[in-house]
Amino acid sequence: MSEKTDNMPAPLLTARNISFTCGKRYLIRDISLTLNRREMTAIIGPNGAGKSTLLRLLSGYHAADTGQITIRNKPLQTWSADALAHIRAVMTQHTRISVPYPVRDIITLGCLSQKPHVLQNVIKLTDCESLLTRCWHTLSGGEQQRVHLARALMQLGDISHSACLLFLDEPTAALDLYHQQSLLRMLKQQTTNSPLAVCCILHDLNLASLYADRIILLHHGTIAAQGKPEEVLNTPLLTEVYKAALVTDRHPVTGKPRVFLNP
Repeated sequence: MSEKTDNMPAPLLTARNISFTCGKRYLIRDISLTLNRREMTAIIGPNGAGKSTLLRLLSGYHAADTGQITIRNKPLQTWSADALAHIRAVMTQHTRISVPYPVRDIITLGCLSQKPHVLQNVIKLTDCESLLTRCWHTLSGGEQQRVHLARALMQLGDISHSACLLFLDEPTAALDLYHQQSLLRMLKQQTTNSPLAVCCILHDLNLASLYADRIILLHHGTIAAQGKPEEVLNTPLLTEVYKAALVTDRHPVTGKPRVFLNP
């Protein structure tokens, strides 16, 4: 876990030695980490590593059995639901909407800010302009993902000056290449221009390398490594954790690590 220096603000979220069990089985064991303003953190790891469980713990959907999570130096369990909703939004992997609402209504559903300029900015950021009058059930999986992201951003309202947390569970899963790139570029830009902390689960290691400031690699419910992409994405470590024959090199434009499967 990175140390705070004199010229750096305190982490927006801090988790200290958190564990979570289901029956007698540890799903998360003794994890410590921080989420910082103006940073995008990617959680990676093989299936069953505990990624979604960790995200639910950090976002307050589950309570840790041991350890402590603080947001803005205040214990997570002491935040009221209303106060937490102002500074933390979550885009889950699967959200069911059975009522045939138009997209505009879904984006503003349950949001805390009805300011027109916030809505227009969110619609533009998520490329939802052409979807606003369509009904939810007519959208493709990728279009639904973009609407869910818009709804999460709308919940936070104007993020330009207030330190907020945005949690995303596999946000690129149903997106084509253009919208994967567009979404992650947008999130990166938002963390650069505002005190927003983004924490997202990504299965694509190359996307994590390109866009994340820090990567957390999970294995059997523990942190196998965390740090900058070049500190985590190396051939020996990934081979050990993923049990796959792979090789790493460097991106020709960015110099960030790239991961390839061997045939």
